[in-house]
Amino acid sequence: MRNKIENIRLLRNRIAHHEPVFTRNLRKDLQGMKELIEFRSPEAKAWVESLEEVSLLLDRRP
Repeated sequence: MRNKIENIRLLRNRIAHHEPVFTRNLRKDLQGMKELIEFRSPEAKAWVESLEEVSLLLDRRP
């Protein structure tokens, strides 16, 4: 769990500092976020999945 939290923190920092994230496995990052949310609340995970659009963007990625 600690590694997942650290990975999310690093991703957040890269985004906040306008650094590229193209080389990251963003699908894996998203899955890690969902797993952490589910650990806290399965209902919250379902809510996030009903609203998030990152998966759609990743599916369209060349």
